[in-house]
Order: sequence, then C-alpha cells, then structure tokens
Amino acid sequence: ARSAERFRLLAPRLANPLAELYATLERSEARHFELYLGLAKDLDASEGHAESARRLVALAAREAELATEPDRVFRFHSGPPI
Repeated sequence: ARSAERFRLLAPRLANPLAELYATLERSEARHFELYLGLAKDLDASEGHAESARRLVALAAREAELATEPDRVFRFHSGPPI
C-alpha cells in the first residue's frame, strides 16, 4: 500500500511520460495490496480476521515510522535523509 501511495502522490508532479508510468504503477501496486490483504483475511477467517487486523495495525505503525523518521540512506520508502 505504501508504494501505491507514493506513486499516487508523485505522478501528478511529474511530466509525461514518467507521470503516466507512475500512475500505472500506482494502480498495479494498489491491486497487489488488495490481493495480499484479501489472502491474509482468507487465511484468518476462522478467527474473524482478528489476527490479520492486529498485524495490519502493527505493520501500519512501523511503516509510518519508517516513512517519517530520518534515514541515513534516502530510499523510495524512507523518511527524510539525515
């Protein structure tokens, strides 16, 4: 989901054809996210999705930390460089 979000935010700020590529990548990444989330929920159906919901909250919190905390190496998914 993080990649889809980044591509969605970057695409309008780029010139074509790169903007079109990023828009296409955003849609692709969004489909991957939905697929993986659906698979996790299917595997967790016996518990009413409780475990997958807990893990998703934990992953979202960690992703937010990684995306906003300073990082020694600037990467596509990192926060601001140190």
